[in-house]
Amino acid sequence: MDKDNNQQDIGKENGKQDKIYWHDAFYVALQLELYDYNYVLTFEDEHQLSKEALKIDVLIIKKTADVKIDKNIGRIFKNHNIFEYKSEKDNLSVWDYNKVIGYAMIYSAFEEIPIEDITISFVVTPKPMKLFGHLVNNRGFEVEEVSNGIYYVKGDIFKAQIIESKRLTAEENVFLKNLRSSLTKMDVQEVFEAYRKYGISEKVNIYLDRVLGANQSILEEVLAMTSVAVRQIIFEHFEKDGTFDRLRNEAQEKGLEEGLEKGLEEGLEKGLEKGLEEGLEKGLEKGLEKGLEEGLEKKARETALEMLGDGFTPEQVTRYVKMSLEWVKGLTE
Repeated sequence: MDKDNNQQDIGKENGKQDKIYWHDAFYVALQLELYDYNYVLTFEDEHQLSKEALKIDVLIIKKTADVKIDKNIGRIFKNHNIFEYKSEKDNLSVWDYNKVIGYAMIYSAFEEIPIEDITISFVVTPKPMKLFGHLVNNRGFEVEEVSNGIYYVKGDIFKAQIIESKRLTAEENVFLKNLRSSLTKMDVQEVFEAYRKYGISEKVNIYLDRVLGANQSILEEVLAMTSVAVRQIIFEHFEKDGTFDRLRNEAQEKGLEEGLEKGLEEGLEKGLEKGLEEGLEKGLEKGLEKGLEEGLEKKARETALEMLGDGFTPEQVTRYVKMSLEWVKGLTE
């Protein structure tokens, strides 16, 4: 398995490219999927073929006893089982397929293992339609889907299967099915519910690190909907690597931002409300004042005109209506 090709970009921050290294998580996922048979299976992550450090970059599972594996991904197993994993954005090409067939040949030769005692499994996310067409049309093989997402290649020199991980069911293969990004809340919850069966261990944490590292955007939602037992698992896991400190800081920043926004909104609303109240109060006050003033002036004018008509002098009218002499004289102009 080419580790450099089995990593995924998950984001850029300050020019730094973050990676999700799926290889180690896949290694753990297979052990979890085949957990019930760990007493007869030995897992090798890469295999050295000679003293000169000739390695084949694939995962090998050795079955050490004559036990039938009644698990969908393991029913094909012989005593030596080679796995090639392609991460979610990598396609399984004809050349990738041929490469692993070559690895299996080298493994058979160096270890002196009969070809009929070796199987090959490919785990992919995108369905390899071009490869299927090549195997059927160019090589004359048969490709048969024997169960959801599991295809047997019939006719090649080795027994081979191609596992389309996203079509696996959570009931049978929750760990392989969810070894990817863009998971739903239900997908992540299913992972943690299944995880409870195996307990906390550093090995299993590798799987959780990769999966949750690629799906952190929904972690908060998952915490809200999961059981107390599952939340405890999540907290125990993330307390170790500081993830919750980071999430807590982000939440505080988000809360401060939302609080400020809400405060401004409420402040504006209350300010307008208060402004209207104050405006109404001042308007009434000013209106009453102006109305009273105008009313008094009108009454004074009527009285002054009546007195002037009766022969009173402007000076006498001024003293009576309490208005200026100029104002009274203006009434006669």
